[in-house]
Amino acid sequence: MKTNQRSLDWGNVAFLVLSPLFAAILGFWYTLKNGIIPSQMVVFLIMYVATGMSITGGYHRHFAHVSYKANPFVRFFYLIFGACAMQNSALHWSADHRLHHRFTDTEKDPYNAKRGFWWSHMGWVFYQSPADRDFAIVGDLWRDRWVRWQHHHNVKIALVVGFVVPFLIGIPLHCPWGMMLWGGLIRVVFVHHATFLINSAAHIWGRQPFSRSDSSRNSTLLAFFTYGEGYHNFHHRFPSDYRNGIRWYQWDPTKWLVAGLASIKFTSHLHRVPDHLILRARMEVEALDAEKHLLSIPDHVGHPFRERVLAARQQMENALHQWGESVTRYRDAKKAQWPNRAEVLASCRQKIEEYEGRLLIARESWRMALQQVYRQAA
Repeated sequence: MKTNQRSLDWGNVAFLVLSPLFAAILGFWYTLKNGIIPSQMVVFLIMYVATGMSITGGYHRHFAHVSYKANPFVRFFYLIFGACAMQNSALHWSADHRLHHRFTDTEKDPYNAKRGFWWSHMGWVFYQSPADRDFAIVGDLWRDRWVRWQHHHNVKIALVVGFVVPFLIGIPLHCPWGMMLWGGLIRVVFVHHATFLINSAAHIWGRQPFSRSDSSRNSTLLAFFTYGEGYHNFHHRFPSDYRNGIRWYQWDPTKWLVAGLASIKFTSHLHRVPDHLILRARMEVEALDAEKHLLSIPDHVGHPFRERVLAARQQMENALHQWGESVTRYRDAKKAQWPNRAEVLASCRQKIEEYEGRLLIARESWRMALQQVYRQAA
């Protein structure tokens, strides 16, 4: 259903417009009158991290994408503190997000970035969900009774845990209203707009090293404010991976949380996209860039450079295929219970080393072919 056929959701409009306004005015007034005590900042940070990570690690990577499994305690934590983020229920949030991935940058995308920053940031929330909306796309989540329970009671949970609890914590500290202001209202506004920036800014500014098929982009700056969600181009290319930042040094606290919970058996079945598929995705983007440069070179000059790029790409394709297959065979062999399992594993490791060597040579040839094209086009 088109936007002009849907009614404004005046409850959402009022809350999203007034909450930042009240947070700014009340925060300024309260600080001038009472100052800020450390315990308020502690509660703010605890609630900010708990609700923010429940969106990124829970609503997003666990419920929407099922990129890993979590035990009931972790799932319940995500449902409680995810509700406190006041971004709707896990069921509704996941339905919108799965539609976003299925129909990215089209009219069926709930927060279509092609409609501009304002729309994808929060404008889309101002309208009621389509009248014909059903939850077939999240049927797996609907079968979970706790997800259904949270769906029906998410506002009550948000008010009790997100506002009343900070208020009660503040009573013995003689600052109940200040605690509710910082741990409740101001925290909600910060979490809202950190999440919204991924829908908006992460589709406008940044790099696209893994895919050019949609508007998603990688931004280290956004990753810092959103628990790693800023590596959005990778996420759109490989949405089933529990990581967004794939390098050890990339700021992605959510992947560290999930991996840390796995070490104590609280999460499991963490899905990682095979490295050879990631390398192939990067190569495909690099090939698109090379083609743009080749088009700027006259045909009689550019032909040999095009041939080198094609040859280097074929070499890379072959090396990636062989390396990927050898790694897969090794992983399968590790799970098997063959009598000669040790010999098979040793043989697989030898093949992996051999194909890794071929891949290194192929990558160097590919890099050199690209550099030659870029230099010629400069």
